[in-house]
Amino acid sequence: MTQQSITNVESHPPAGPVSRIFGQYDRSLFWPVLLIYGLIMACALFFPTLTGQVLSSTRDFLIFNFGWGFLLGMGGALLFCLYLVISPYGDLKLGADDEVPEFSYGAWISMLFSCGFGIGFVFFSVAEPLTHLYQSSHVIDMGATGEAAGVAKAVQLTLLDWGMHGWAVFAIAAWAIAFPAYRLGLPLTVATGLYGILGERCNTSVWGRLANALGIIGTIGGNATMIGLGVASINYGLATLFGWDLGPVGQALVMIVVIVAYVISAATGVERGIKVLSQANMVMAGAILLALLFFGHAPTQYLLNLATQQVGDYFGEVFALQFWSDAGNFEQREWLGWWVVFYWLWYISYIPFCGGFIARISRGRTLREFIVGVILVPMLLAIGWFSIWGGSAGYVEVTGIAPLWEGVQQKPESGIYALLESMPGGWWLSLGVLFNIVIFAVTTSDSASFFAAMQVSNGDENPKVSMRLLWGVVIGFTGIMFQLTGGFDAIRSLAIVVGAPFFVVGIAYMVSVYRMLKSAKKGGVHNDRIGVFYRGMVPYKIGRQGANGERHSDDRA
Repeated sequence: MTQQSITNVESHPPAGPVSRIFGQYDRSLFWPVLLIYGLIMACALFFPTLTGQVLSSTRDFLIFNFGWGFLLGMGGALLFCLYLVISPYGDLKLGADDEVPEFSYGAWISMLFSCGFGIGFVFFSVAEPLTHLYQSSHVIDMGATGEAAGVAKAVQLTLLDWGMHGWAVFAIAAWAIAFPAYRLGLPLTVATGLYGILGERCNTSVWGRLANALGIIGTIGGNATMIGLGVASINYGLATLFGWDLGPVGQALVMIVVIVAYVISAATGVERGIKVLSQANMVMAGAILLALLFFGHAPTQYLLNLATQQVGDYFGEVFALQFWSDAGNFEQREWLGWWVVFYWLWYISYIPFCGGFIARISRGRTLREFIVGVILVPMLLAIGWFSIWGGSAGYVEVTGIAPLWEGVQQKPESGIYALLESMPGGWWLSLGVLFNIVIFAVTTSDSASFFAAMQVSNGDENPKVSMRLLWGVVIGFTGIMFQLTGGFDAIRSLAIVVGAPFFVVGIAYMVSVYRMLKSAKKGGVHNDRIGVFYRGMVPYKIGRQGANGERHSDDRA
């Protein structure tokens, strides 16, 4: 069997109108996913109440019956990543031994953030710490609800939700996909990540095809959630800054503007569009953060003390908090399910998208560098981000400078604007936040649609702009549809329901990664321009990718 037969997922369909518009595509994946998506949208449009009830009932069933399993699974993923850092496989590289990273470290980290949680970081930066301050089981048990003593714990709980666990599952998926893709020339698909289990059949077996379909559906649901939150925050920002109280039509127009901006970004490609926007947005977010640190109501010394304490609190108690399941009560309280388990399921829905996109931008990095960059660096940035935002919000709320919690209970997106409005020059800072969210929405749509387009284009690393635009519209339309018909609760339910099935694939990825690394280390990697990956005793060779996407030296070694 030649390498070409291994990587050929589906024989290309005859050139028809769809192929002329979107390029070569996998018919067995493209049409079923669109059909399933169409049915979900039809239900949401014509039966919004029933759809919401079904989604919320399914969500509640998953959270309160299998929460313990998700806690164990996420904890296991983080432990597995920590093992990989100190394992003998740490020097293995994504690509040939002499391969160099495609993107600089700064650009790589910027795109990591923008591809997934940029919007969420901004949206929840004030709302979540305040929610934990007043409603979390931990703060309530401390007897520090709404008090200064509860602020540090509230920030710590926020970091648990946005910390290493989510990035760990993304790292596993990304390495599972990228390792065989860059060493064997396999396509950058969700199914390729199962190579360590399914071998050459990973992209042709029913399990591989099912994984690809679940990956796209999970991407639509997870990113629709993020886009829905982004549109809600943009609408609130426009109303606050300019008095534009937008109704349903206005919200739809906001989404159209985001899509148009995304089209411009998509046309320039990853190397320019996503990369440049991601770096610019990180600089803007950093500038606003520094303004809050030095010119906000909360004393700078307090915020720096809080950030320092969070390093010890988070890393010292991360596993105790990770496996905390409220067993001190005979009946589990709702907070754990609505926050920690919800986040774990939301991350799971992001596994295919973030994993696939991180795989696309990480070629040339060693396993050790990869794990540290994907998990530890975002964690340290999160500590600084939420300590300053959450600490400032807690200080303003507890001292009575502004009633932030009152507004957050009604509209979570109001928190960040209300905090900035209470500061000198707050209008301009709020305008910066608004631009921040818009750019994050653009980069999220671009990178998510890029991933979905790769899957239905047989793993093409540079799918046609028209195909990327199609999935960008699908994701954006889904977000605005559920925002208009069911609000925040419906969007959260959608993410959980579509993401949960991928939990099984995530576990399979850990097995696949371990088996691939073990085989590769046993066979050795030649230090030349040809990477060699050993599956059992049979090596396959793959050269570098040519300028036009062709691959050289694709014969059996």
